[in-house]
Amino acid sequence: MGCEHDSVYGVCPHDCYDTCGLELTIAAGRVVRIQGERKHPLTKGFACLKVNRYLERLSHPDRILYPMRRVGPKGSGRFIRSSWDEAMAEIGLRLDKIVQEFGAEAIMPYSFAGNMGVLSTASMDRRFFHRIGASRLARTICSGAADAALLWVYGSRIGPDPLMIPNMGQIVLWGSNPVATNLHQVPLLDQAVAKGAKVLVIDPLKTESAQRYGGHIAINPGSDAALAMAIGRYWVKSSLFDAAFVEQFGSGLDEYRRAVEPWTVARADQITGVQSHIIETLAQELIHRPPLLIRTGYGVQRHRYGAQAVWAISALSILSGSYRYPGGGHLQSNADAFPINRELLTRPDLLNGSPREINMLQLGQALSMRSKPPVKALIVYNANPAATAPDQSAVLAGLLREDLLCVVHEQMMTDTARYADWVLPAAMFPEIVDLHLSYWHRYIQLNAKAVEAPGEAVSNTEFFRRLAKAMGFGQETWVQDSDEALVRQALQTSHPWLQNITWESLQDNPVQKIHISPSARPFLDFNIPPRGLRLKPLPLEDSVKVGRGPVKTQDGQKLFWLISPSRKNTIKSSFGNVNSLLTSETEPTVYMHRDDMKQLDLQEGDEVRLFNTLGSACFVLRSSEKVSPGVLLSYAVTWNRDQGVNVNQLTSQDLSDYGGGSTFYDSRVTVEAYKREEV
Repeated sequence: MGCEHDSVYGVCPHDCYDTCGLELTIAAGRVVRIQGERKHPLTKGFACLKVNRYLERLSHPDRILYPMRRVGPKGSGRFIRSSWDEAMAEIGLRLDKIVQEFGAEAIMPYSFAGNMGVLSTASMDRRFFHRIGASRLARTICSGAADAALLWVYGSRIGPDPLMIPNMGQIVLWGSNPVATNLHQVPLLDQAVAKGAKVLVIDPLKTESAQRYGGHIAINPGSDAALAMAIGRYWVKSSLFDAAFVEQFGSGLDEYRRAVEPWTVARADQITGVQSHIIETLAQELIHRPPLLIRTGYGVQRHRYGAQAVWAISALSILSGSYRYPGGGHLQSNADAFPINRELLTRPDLLNGSPREINMLQLGQALSMRSKPPVKALIVYNANPAATAPDQSAVLAGLLREDLLCVVHEQMMTDTARYADWVLPAAMFPEIVDLHLSYWHRYIQLNAKAVEAPGEAVSNTEFFRRLAKAMGFGQETWVQDSDEALVRQALQTSHPWLQNITWESLQDNPVQKIHISPSARPFLDFNIPPRGLRLKPLPLEDSVKVGRGPVKTQDGQKLFWLISPSRKNTIKSSFGNVNSLLTSETEPTVYMHRDDMKQLDLQEGDEVRLFNTLGSACFVLRSSEKVSPGVLLSYAVTWNRDQGVNVNQLTSQDLSDYGGGSTFYDSRVTVEAYKREEV
């Protein structure tokens, strides 16, 4: 006898450009297969390495199935099973006491993009924190600097439609590695190459994408703004830029001229490590081979001058007139292509007053007891800050505080969950209803509930409904909305881009393109900024010091740049406990150029310790041609539980120049041989 199987439409919820449509095969109430949805115009039937291992994640032994109460020291991971009733009763009492004694600002939410669904990311949770008046969280860890720069230049976070990539004549992957982190862009790039396009890769690392397409320009970390300004200056001085386009659609050309005047090709050579003749050749190629698309990744802005970098690169898209061409311009994000009704979802009207805002990148400082009032309760969901937040020593010290109530809603016993007082079980995407947008493509999708959650796991929305009831808000109308009602509210808009996209239409067709033609040109045909495309520099105090070359410490030891980007096997700490995805790196690994290894008398496979003023971490050393001399590579991030720490021991809570973004790639470290003590 054969088994009956049902097929359900799902959406990958993880923090990735592709936001893939998935086909879930269900048998006997279980997910038995997950594959790329064949009818999705971009997913086209194939999924990434991670999603192809998703069944292992659904049934992983680390999965949290029931409420757990801490019984051992914080960080020990010692818990006993409890009940939802007991958990909510105690948490509600503790939160109420904190509000009475310290005020609601002593309660801090911490979340990001562990699940990118609209409901899971920002709906019932925001309502809850608004209602109690908790501290607000600036969620800037991924793209704060880039978002701020895009809004300054263009007025919105929107770019060309990725479907137009095959029509480009020149494509620059600037700090972007789609082979590892944007897999469904690769077929589009391949089509462009087949039609004669040239693909250039500007990156400190010789990434998988650089290896695939060639044309790699190795740039010193953090010097992207210097290179972009040198190219722009070259165009302006040589009258190569599209003056007619700038006159009609741009603004701030005179201010731009003054800003880039110091950035000669020779000076950029010294800062970027890119030789003068290469910069000049690059400038000629970019202006003379239209249509031009500059595709930037988020790594390009994860340093002290990150917003300047995005501004300077954006300026090239304006000076070149690349927006004249359908598909041309600058593609960093399409996050603002989905004008859903966020006010109905998040209910800012529930908020009384103006609670303080805490930047999530400075969690260590927030938990240090120096803030007024001190943070006395931390509620974590969609995130694993013990592994992913910078300045890990400070974060872990804060999580160890016995007076801190730490509540974690989580799918796995993560590093952060091990520090919790209460761990509550979270459902995974096949077990919930959610609405999904993308920050790369322009498709809106409905994730259907395929199976029941195991044990007593619940969605993020249900977790906050229960928390609201525990705080005495259970009879208030905002708590009563079901997940279907929340989706309906998100789509309650008259905006033409979402016309006729409704709960009902998504039942019939769960993947729908918003109503912007792929050939429509941003900022010319739609989203036209009234002030023009802004060439004027960002309002910064320090607009000249961009990029720094190798330096020595006072005792003569060499300082290395440490870059910790994403890789294809994991998404930061997500999937970090799926062993089948970690076979190429069974231990924390750092990659070094062979010339540096020779200089330091280090060998392949040696154990080394990386350290700076913030902390230290140990790695297995491997040689690699991906890095240039003076640069180290360690993919982010491994879980802490085996060694206690990871690469974020070495990253800083410092913020970027504009937008409060991260500076993960500003890390400087010293390297020394290390031998683990025998146990």
